[in-house]
Amino acid sequence: MKTIAAWINQHGLRSTPQNQRIWLAASLIIAIIYGILFWRIAFAGPYTIADDGRQHLFWMLRYVDPGLFPDDIIADYFQSVAPGGYKALYWLGAKVGLHPFLLSKLLPPVLGVIGTAYAFYLAIAIIPVPLVAFTSTIILNQSLWMWDELASATPKAFNILLILAFLLYVVRRQLIPCVIVLGLQGLFYPQTVFVSLTLLGLQVIWPPRKPDAWKFLAVGLAVASLVLLPYAIGTSPYGPVVTLEQARGMAEFQPGSRNAFFYNNPLRYWLFAARSGLLPPVVPVTICAALLLPLLYRLRLPLLKTITRNGAILHQLWLASVIMFFASHALLFRLHLPSRYSRHSIKIIFSLAAAIVLVTLLDAALRRLHQSHLWRQGVALSLVIGFTVITVGYPGLLNSFLNVVYVNSNRTALYGYLQQQPRDIRIASLAKEAENIPAFTGRSVLVSPGHSLAYHQGYYSQIRSRILDLMAAQYSPDLSKLHSVITDYGIDFWLIDENSFNADNMPRQWLRQFDAELSSAIEQLQQQPSALQQLTPACTVVSDQGKTLLSADCILQIQG
Repeated sequence: MKTIAAWINQHGLRSTPQNQRIWLAASLIIAIIYGILFWRIAFAGPYTIADDGRQHLFWMLRYVDPGLFPDDIIADYFQSVAPGGYKALYWLGAKVGLHPFLLSKLLPPVLGVIGTAYAFYLAIAIIPVPLVAFTSTIILNQSLWMWDELASATPKAFNILLILAFLLYVVRRQLIPCVIVLGLQGLFYPQTVFVSLTLLGLQVIWPPRKPDAWKFLAVGLAVASLVLLPYAIGTSPYGPVVTLEQARGMAEFQPGSRNAFFYNNPLRYWLFAARSGLLPPVVPVTICAALLLPLLYRLRLPLLKTITRNGAILHQLWLASVIMFFASHALLFRLHLPSRYSRHSIKIIFSLAAAIVLVTLLDAALRRLHQSHLWRQGVALSLVIGFTVITVGYPGLLNSFLNVVYVNSNRTALYGYLQQQPRDIRIASLAKEAENIPAFTGRSVLVSPGHSLAYHQGYYSQIRSRILDLMAAQYSPDLSKLHSVITDYGIDFWLIDENSFNADNMPRQWLRQFDAELSSAIEQLQQQPSALQQLTPACTVVSDQGKTLLSADCILQIQG
């Protein structure tokens, strides 16, 4: 009878073609299971969409009906900033009958499974231990499904897959697939191209030097130049990009605001903040095992001796990501957000490093328990069970596993009514529900919290003016001011929240960046009701779960 240690050694630590196939199959099965669990969330109701999809997917309804969102700066803006490959994929999907929202729900599990295969073979190329490769894919998949990147089906959903594919082709020295993936990075997530080029540059000087490193760099630069040329020579109608000095003086970039970037806490600002920080979210917690890897090297544990020279690519990826992270900080906001250059790469590095640590510790412990004594076998079995629980079984230890940030709304009366209205209507609202309206109804909103990005001045200056005008009109007792805003912006409906006129419970999270105007609105409400508030009973056309839609025509017909 084989001992537990001998079985693990033969089937988990020995890299034979058969063992690789078995552990790859296990990795793919778990990735498929995660995908199925995601589909249960994604298809939970008729009005479901990824949180970020409300900004980066809604305008693709134009692929189904080109007449939607006419003269809509919000739809035009988000369409203009979407990468070319991302747009082309959804356009092709629409052409063959796949609705953009349906495709956005089908894609994440497919990307997850393909990425799992790349992650597995990348791990094998770095450390030929099937159990390590399997464990790294488990940790990486859990990391992806415990956040919204993969589930969003937006450009960032493709990034991990493209990084993994690029790394695998680099370590295999396959030039053509490598530069094809580099081109795809430029078409789906352009920021990653800079990290990949920096990595290729490091390989020219990084010992042990690859004899063809110059060729990879030269061809990579040529391909990157082609795919990034449109960004270099193109001029955005919504520019220029906000400068660092301007952003520091804007409330929109301060903590608690829609575009929060600057934090007084240096640790949060440089390491953990979603936009300015170096590190990805620390999920699952098993990924933290990666921090023990330097210590294990000092202990010279046996399994670490199997790491190949390909392991250098993880160091190169780390350094390339850090270089671009600080370059982005130095050039704020011309290279967009610093975290976009580091968090995806570091997630891959930490997943593999954590797997190496966990399997190395398991191997070291089992080596001391290889004898067939019953009590040793019991301890070994307990270690294997414990290892399985904290890796494969980790989701079972949580109250909820898939934190995919998916919106599931059931305001069917509101959405159904708006869908029956002409395609060129415009809805005004300061309620957070305005984020959902374009995606769930195909109708335009004047502003919304999620669409209020402040990076391009030509875009945000118009959005900001709209917000301030809506605040002034919604909370003013002067009916003529309300009439003026409705006429000037061509508003057809006005959506309010049940607490819109409650000074104590007013939804104010995204309006806090307009502190002076918000304080003025609250002060006015405390003195007398606003004109819109008084007209609500007479002009309501539909009310649905705390949201009330008012007819602008009705408001205009009432004279003060």
